[in-house]
Amino acid sequence: MTGHNIDVIFTPPPTPDGGLHVGHIAGPYLRADLNRRLLEAVGSPAAHVSHIDNYQTYVTKKAQQLGKETNQFRDEMTAQIGSDFDGFGIHFDQSIDNTADAYRVYLASGLAELFDNERAIRQPEIVGQDTRYGAVESFVSGTCPNCLQRAFINVCENCGSPMDLARALSPVEESTGRCEFVQVNDSRVPTAFMIDYQDIAWLQGWHLEIDSDSPSLIRLIRELEPSRIALTFRSDYGYMVTPGRVVNPWFEIFFAHCYALGQLLGLPADLSFGQLRTELSKADLRPWVTYYFGFDNSFYYGVLFPLLAHILDVPTMMPDTLKANRFLKINGAKVSSSRGNAIWARDLASRHPVATLRGALAAVTPEVAELDFHEDMLTAISSWPDPSDSARPIFDSPATLTGKNLRSTLELLSCPERFSVAELLNRIGNAVAFAESPHAFDAERVELIGMVAHLRNVLDI
Repeated sequence: MTGHNIDVIFTPPPTPDGGLHVGHIAGPYLRADLNRRLLEAVGSPAAHVSHIDNYQTYVTKKAQQLGKETNQFRDEMTAQIGSDFDGFGIHFDQSIDNTADAYRVYLASGLAELFDNERAIRQPEIVGQDTRYGAVESFVSGTCPNCLQRAFINVCENCGSPMDLARALSPVEESTGRCEFVQVNDSRVPTAFMIDYQDIAWLQGWHLEIDSDSPSLIRLIRELEPSRIALTFRSDYGYMVTPGRVVNPWFEIFFAHCYALGQLLGLPADLSFGQLRTELSKADLRPWVTYYFGFDNSFYYGVLFPLLAHILDVPTMMPDTLKANRFLKINGAKVSSSRGNAIWARDLASRHPVATLRGALAAVTPEVAELDFHEDMLTAISSWPDPSDSARPIFDSPATLTGKNLRSTLELLSCPERFSVAELLNRIGNAVAFAESPHAFDAERVELIGMVAHLRNVLDI
């Protein structure tokens, strides 16, 4: 058992600029779903929490490319994403609507507090030829000076390092293809969030006290340098803080996660950020927060969000475990819809059963290394016993020492800091192999096969 009241597992909100591909599913979402299911199987309360990332500039950019009205396109893609998750048996215990009126009032109160923090500063910002948009996010791309990967301005998705226009090599305005930029200084609200050496020292010390299974994330934290993150920027789409100016959606995501936790714990919808903070500190249930995310989001989940929880005094939102995965590959190359190397979730779901899809992707989930997926994995026949919903009594109360040992191992493995999909599959495979070997007694054989059958039913693999 995990020894605390409830595990709350957060995954990044999908951006509704398209459907999901297998890289999305095989990364944080399937890992988090399997972790939650295993926790519940061993009797430990758990919840998987996420929402939809409605305020990203990529939404309106894609809508314009397709000649569609932005909000209609967003709603269509939100429905598609929901269908994609259903097709892979991934469900959420809490999902908020971050466009709802009550949430927007709450968000405004949280941003007001953040804007008053000394790290939020108003300084000149850079725009391209189209002065309606800041030189950030989907509006400008550049080459990362750290790893030489081409990326949009904010954070490099390849190495995870923050990258503003001043650091980017060969920046280009996406809408015009031009390389000329100018400074403007007309914002009435803070434009940047500063992370200094003192913040880095705190983050590095804090990371030593928590669990992380990603060597790349550990290296990112160890090599952190002071940085400047866009807090607000010019845009006509997003959460508006003043006319023509929106908040960086990653700051909104932090506040959305806090709000979702409050909703999960039964708090009222119409409360301010300050009230939420107070109520979370008094909540009967003690959440144990885990973040599952792709390495490209490591800076946000491993640096920005913990720092925001620290400076805004929301200790409940300090993650206890960080689970960053690498990237799935197809035909030896990273899954990328923009590069035309993707298999769409909806296409696979239309051709294969849910359990087959989940089992095949679980086998190649890129927890710590990049692994390759190919669709013929879905035609392999499993040698494991068929899933059963009638074997729960055997799983819950094994009688043999071998069965008890398996149960104990699964309880330990269910803890997010210990959880690994590869280790879970290894334990199941070893249990089946032992049950089929001449070394197992009849009672052990029956019990192990029953426990695996129940586990396959619960995990839907």
